[in-house]
Amino acid sequence: MKTKLLVIFFTALCISVISLGGCASKKKNQTLSSFDETIKLYGRLLRWREFEGAVNMIRHQDESSLEVNLDKYKELRVTDYEIKKVVMGEDLKTAEVEADISYYFDTTNAVKKIRDTQSWWYLEEAEKWFLDDDFPAF
Repeated sequence: MKTKLLVIFFTALCISVISLGGCASKKKNQTLSSFDETIKLYGRLLRWREFEGAVNMIRHQDESSLEVNLDKYKELRVTDYEIKKVVMGEDLKTAEVEADISYYFDTTNAVKKIRDTQSWWYLEEAEKWFLDDDFPAF
């Protein structure tokens, strides 16, 4: 009888451990998927001139304030946003992104390109990714 109880106990223990591993893997996949969606959304917001939405994705980890005068971007047109490099932190809670942003201002009509280096971080309580940098320097 004791042997049967031990077998049941260890079987239940093994199932629990396997289940926890599956949960961790699912959480990892959700975090990575969320990151991918977030950086693509940021690029779309820039291209579609939704600068207020893009600024709302910026939240410094040190909680320092961010002030962006959106009036100076009224004439800005982003023509392309191309992600060139992504380096995910080992903990899957930070990431570095390099993106090329092509743009022009209506007043000049000269297309320029910048390489924007971005630091992203994941806030578990909100289950969201935030940009820990300033708005791109166009």
